[in-house]
Amino acid sequence: MLLFSLWGSLALFCAYFPSLSIAPQSSQQPYPSYDYGADPPRLPRRQNSGYFPITGVHTGSGVNGSPPLRIEIRDLQKDPIAWNLYILGLDMLQYTPQSDMLSWYQIAGIHGRPFIPFDNVQPKPGNEQAGYCHHVSILFPTWHRPYLALYEQAIHEKVQQIAQQYPVGPVRDQYMAAAANFRIPYWDWAASPPGGRSILPDSVMSPSIVVNGPAGVQTIANPLYSYRFQPLDADQLPDYPFNQYVETVRYPATNNPAATSQNNLIAQQLDNSGASFRNRLYILLTMYKDYTTFSNEAWISSDNPAGYDSLESIHDQIHGLTGSGGHMTYIHYSAFDPLFWLHHAMIDRIFAMWQVLNPESYVVPEPAIFSTFTFSAGQTQDVNSPLTPFHNASGGFWTSETSRTTEVFGYAYPETAKYGGGNLTSQVVVAVNQLYGASGVPRLTMKRSSNLKSADAEWVANIRVKKYALNAPFFVHIFIGKFNTDPFSWSFEPNLVGTHSIFVKAIGPNSTCNCDTGQLVTATIPLTDRLHVDVLGGFLKSLSPEDVTPYLAKALSYRVSLTNDTEVPNVAVPSLKVSIFSIDVERGAGDDELPIWGEMRGHMDVSMSS
Repeated sequence: MLLFSLWGSLALFCAYFPSLSIAPQSSQQPYPSYDYGADPPRLPRRQNSGYFPITGVHTGSGVNGSPPLRIEIRDLQKDPIAWNLYILGLDMLQYTPQSDMLSWYQIAGIHGRPFIPFDNVQPKPGNEQAGYCHHVSILFPTWHRPYLALYEQAIHEKVQQIAQQYPVGPVRDQYMAAAANFRIPYWDWAASPPGGRSILPDSVMSPSIVVNGPAGVQTIANPLYSYRFQPLDADQLPDYPFNQYVETVRYPATNNPAATSQNNLIAQQLDNSGASFRNRLYILLTMYKDYTTFSNEAWISSDNPAGYDSLESIHDQIHGLTGSGGHMTYIHYSAFDPLFWLHHAMIDRIFAMWQVLNPESYVVPEPAIFSTFTFSAGQTQDVNSPLTPFHNASGGFWTSETSRTTEVFGYAYPETAKYGGGNLTSQVVVAVNQLYGASGVPRLTMKRSSNLKSADAEWVANIRVKKYALNAPFFVHIFIGKFNTDPFSWSFEPNLVGTHSIFVKAIGPNSTCNCDTGQLVTATIPLTDRLHVDVLGGFLKSLSPEDVTPYLAKALSYRVSLTNDTEVPNVAVPSLKVSIFSIDVERGAGDDELPIWGEMRGHMDVSMSS
């Protein structure tokens, strides 16, 4: 085992770091920023108060007194005026000089690299090599809420100035009204895409985009495709290969400045895991009632098998599959990618929907597991812990208590908006069922008769592993049936049931996470959709344990790979445990009822299988 460990470590190092030479700065950007001509928008002078207050955006109005909505990106695109403002606002933010505190670079840098103070919020001594963000933490959902509000506030400021550049008259009036109601969109990666499209929106896939701005129609660099550093500073972003990439990339084929995104492969692997996303989210929203379990992926020593999944864990799955070795793959670099903000708006939306369903469960005191720029491991985190570096209007910091609602930041989501006198809980229940449950999953529709409850079992694979088992991000792929032995194909295989991603800070054997490397994290991959298919195909008699258990003993297997498609032998990750469980569930008769979940039953441990 020692010999394998030495050779395994060397293999992992070579797989991740084939060349450590520093390449020169790159090629020219083929598409420009928007050209406003001789009279570009002028942003207002900011008062020097000693801090920047994050207030959210409080202009405009929604339906029946609701605040304006954050809507799905494909719905935003249907409104050409709001869409033009969004693209132009992103473009202007990305080309704001990196020295500006409210630039794309510095806002993104809050999350991880370059480890510099934001808004003069200094690091705790000894924590200088960390970002501000909280992961594997009770504060994971709440910390990201004011973070998104800051981003929204920065874009909104630019959107308002751009709207004022349109010619005086009805056109400007339309743009000014749209600017007042503008809120950032989210990307729903779990709902079935409309019209048979890919889960990955078309709008993020092309390097160029046509926009109709105040100076007319222009083709510009698509700010949803990538962020181009202004310029790349390899001293501040020193980790290879990120000291090479002059723009953010997804699934890069090379590790040099000419690297480009392979969004077509991102789309294919997202689509191949679409059922996994929907089922995971449905179970998470309908079965998980305790905030501590729901909020983050830390393994709880009581080993409750019904608490293995979490908002953070499903969040990691999307980070890994959209990054695939690019910026989204790593905690320290992910926020530079424009997709990060669409993804995290979705995470905040899920959190907001869960809050409506579970209003009594919230943050309770827990020790911090990992250190951040301003928090040390072991320090107690609770509902009043400061969510640094986010100042509120009075100069203090936002807390989980003060950021408990979305309305305090001036927005809502279509499912959580209070439309007059309607029942908000019922509104969310119907949305969850229609988007992610019975109305969205063919196997459940097949089983359901109108006005009749149905009982069946939900089968899942529970995953537990050390987050820093490989000191690098990695995938755990679950298969039922045969699959290609080439690890490149694993996320595209038809017999793939789901891929879980491990999302980490450190990116190489010579790096350190400045944390407890033995910390375990957990996740769940639903199996039932695939088992239904096998029942219909005659390969499996029923979903009863006496049929499913021997079937999975023969047909289920798992594999581990790095995000650059290098295979890692299962035995090289001894902390990885994969166990099979089932849960009895009584599904409601209509979309206005949530399922009733029974006890979870363990059936077998498939860890270390070949």
